[in-house]
Amino acid sequence: MYPDARTKTGFLDASTGKETGFLDVVSGLEPLTPFGKRLASDIRPFMPGEEAALEAELDLLQGACAMLSGEAGAERVMDAMRGMKDISLTLGQCGGRVLSVVELFETKALLLGMETLRGLCEGMGGAVPGGFAPEDMGGLLDALDPDGGRMPAFYIYDMFSVRLAELRRERKGLDLLLRAGRKRLAAELLAASGISLGPRFETSIARSDEAALEAARSAPQLYTAGEDLFSVSFALSDDEEGRGLALRMDALSLEIEDEEHEVRKALTAKVASEAARILESCERVGRLDFLMAKARHALANGCVRPAIPRGHTLRIEDGRHLGTERALRGRGLEYRPVSLSLGRGVACITGANMGGKTVAVKMAGLVAAMAQHGFFVPCVSAAVGLSSSISMLIGDSQDIGKGLSSFGGEIEGLRAALSGSGGRAMLLIDEIAGSTNPSEGGALTKGLIAYLLKRPYICLMTTHFDGVAAMDGVVGYRTRGLSGTDPEALAAALGEAKPGDRLRTLSGLMDYRLERTSGEAGIPRDAIRIAEILGLDREIVEFAKDSLDSAARRIQGH
Repeated sequence: MYPDARTKTGFLDASTGKETGFLDVVSGLEPLTPFGKRLASDIRPFMPGEEAALEAELDLLQGACAMLSGEAGAERVMDAMRGMKDISLTLGQCGGRVLSVVELFETKALLLGMETLRGLCEGMGGAVPGGFAPEDMGGLLDALDPDGGRMPAFYIYDMFSVRLAELRRERKGLDLLLRAGRKRLAAELLAASGISLGPRFETSIARSDEAALEAARSAPQLYTAGEDLFSVSFALSDDEEGRGLALRMDALSLEIEDEEHEVRKALTAKVASEAARILESCERVGRLDFLMAKARHALANGCVRPAIPRGHTLRIEDGRHLGTERALRGRGLEYRPVSLSLGRGVACITGANMGGKTVAVKMAGLVAAMAQHGFFVPCVSAAVGLSSSISMLIGDSQDIGKGLSSFGGEIEGLRAALSGSGGRAMLLIDEIAGSTNPSEGGALTKGLIAYLLKRPYICLMTTHFDGVAAMDGVVGYRTRGLSGTDPEALAAALGEAKPGDRLRTLSGLMDYRLERTSGEAGIPRDAIRIAEILGLDREIVEFAKDSLDSAARRIQGH
């Protein structure tokens, strides 16, 4: 699903869709019809200037959520959609050939489902989001269902054609006469030779029963129908009257086949005349199905309707990255939501590894992408101004296939992201230049920020380089990490944990929430603290602390 939407809209490439988790959201939807599944696989974003259309979509989604939450008939609506089959290929061909009985059955079955769905939509009044009820196809359904039984079956009924009914009656009468004659011949055979025939006027005699074989071979009423290593099969041979009846029945069968073809031809013409309306109804069903799939996702994941301001902004209160939240819950850990506010310019998140910087960036991209595709979003509240594109660049991105190092892969990805950005772009950058030496990496990061501050972009990035978040014009955030953790409680928790559970215990104590930082705030020392907590040799830890203090004193001396 959504293999590479940038080739279609210039909005989101496959890598960004994967890294943010948006592809997981789309692939996790469960439309019930082929029409809804097609919409999910061809989903499109609402672009800047289409805010009113997006608001209208969110209105519909809100109505679908209300229906699923409080309307008992919602399950019946979904039941009516289950089992619907895509007959668009059949409809596309019915102008040039006669439909088969199977194709006419599939058409009737689809129309029956649509009739049921239409009745439910009308019966539920305003509970079903408007405009999605299938068109009234009662006339065509009556043509395919002349007895009005509305059963999910199809047959070329006698009532389709007077001539067809007459031919079938004649053939049935001849069949009764033929069977009566055969019963008479079978009775004569039994009386004369003691040979009994089955309901199909056949018998099988073992080769070992030579007397019975001789009697059967000499009986004028029988002929050899087949034989194998162990037995010989015989069948009743019609007399002259029977052969005449059989010949007439064969001729009638051909006439019946021709008349059934004429009936199918007439029904095909009726279907062809309504093909456009059927396809329109399929589109409506698909829209309703896809809308309800998004509503089920929203309700299952605690998502809310985002506000859609006209300006280029992203404000999230207690946002959650659904994939990370699901993974943490699977391990029995708590997910701590993250809040942030972004506008034109650069916001920078600092903090140690394990602090949740990357997840915060992915969460921002997920919320923005979901909102822009007409989804409710996983947070307490959100305001999402539409972007012209969203790009996410993850550091340390080796491209072995192209022979690039980690740093080369990062720069190639950055170049592609910048060249593909324009207008109201959103750039999400995680630890760029982290795979090269710190002095050059820091310089490149600052150069990138200086470049981005001159562009009309929203940029959220993470870094471990000192001084980056302190640059003029940069909004600084820091993950809280272990800063609010009581040392004694931390020591007690780790002391009670088994050696294999220490990392999990530490992860559970980390605070991934963001807090705004002042321009002077440096990179926190959570990395050294984590290494110390996890039992790295004390000599190494103390040397690292002394080195960091010495570097800080040198900077202050200058």
